[in-house]
Amino acid sequence: MAVIRREQPDRVPWSIWGHFPAVNWLDHYSWALAQRSGEEAARAHIALLRELDYKMDLLKVTPFYRFMAMQWGSRFDFRDNEEEAPTIETVVKETKDWKKLWVLDPQKELREFVRTNEILARDLRTMPVIYTIPSPIIQAMNGVGTPERVIEDMKKDPDSLKHGLDIITQTTIDFAKACIDTGIQGIFYGIGGGGRIWRDLTVPQLEEYALGYDKKVLEAVDCEIKMMHICSTPQGNAQDQGLMESGWFKQYPVDMINWDTHDYTWLNKGKEIYGDKFAICGGLDRSYNAMRSGKIEQVEADVKKAIEDAGEGGGFMLGPGCTVYQDMPRASYNAVGRAVIKYGNY
Repeated sequence: MAVIRREQPDRVPWSIWGHFPAVNWLDHYSWALAQRSGEEAARAHIALLRELDYKMDLLKVTPFYRFMAMQWGSRFDFRDNEEEAPTIETVVKETKDWKKLWVLDPQKELREFVRTNEILARDLRTMPVIYTIPSPIIQAMNGVGTPERVIEDMKKDPDSLKHGLDIITQTTIDFAKACIDTGIQGIFYGIGGGGRIWRDLTVPQLEEYALGYDKKVLEAVDCEIKMMHICSTPQGNAQDQGLMESGWFKQYPVDMINWDTHDYTWLNKGKEIYGDKFAICGGLDRSYNAMRSGKIEQVEADVKKAIEDAGEGGGFMLGPGCTVYQDMPRASYNAVGRAVIKYGNY
């Protein structure tokens, strides 16, 4: 919480997040069942924490990020406990389909996802918990509809698209408030959806269809932690229009920002640009390099460099640039925790 306030704590805090019910070395948990049972999702997250030799400082809960789209009727192919579930069909196929959406009730259609938070708030009393909330435009483009559907409707029938976004936004607000009411500390607000949005939308479109709706959600939710994930890929990231390094994201009313520092803007530059307004979270490379392959000495070196480059003065938390893969070995989690204790004290 000191870091959230951009203060200097006793030690750099750390957290790693992923689709824990799908983790290869956590037996007996089902990724598909976790999307229907709040208890299954909560049990898998608690089991992960119990398996680690070093205690994380925050738990970020990661559902399948199309979980709201599933309630509206989109279908996805869950099989073999793989974290990726390819889209079978989306509820919005044509422009007129935006009118099929209704405001989901957090105590009915979204009840099991709220239930996950109730359990974690009860059982993890000394660990802050934040729950993943996807941006309305990202839900519209990735699950409710498709990027092609949204971009076409932006040009040809913006009123229908905005009707759909209004419904998604109100659903997101109601759900986020219900999560906070369970006693958890905050939300992990995901924008970007892999980065295509930064490549395909102009800055005015981003401000109208992304930022505008995002601010409605973030300003409506009162909580201790609002961490925003700026999701990207090398093929379409926030550098394409100079968004990251121009300070464009300062418009967001959040406490902390997180992004993939290994694919674009590194930590020290990000902290230089945003550190006067946001706490900074990142520094861990989730890809095929050290963490995913279990190269422990390299993991420790990466942690050391991240702390050296961004830890000074506080306001920094060590975390991955995006959801870690389900096959990342337990030894890599423990290597991060061990290295933070070794190098992270102020």
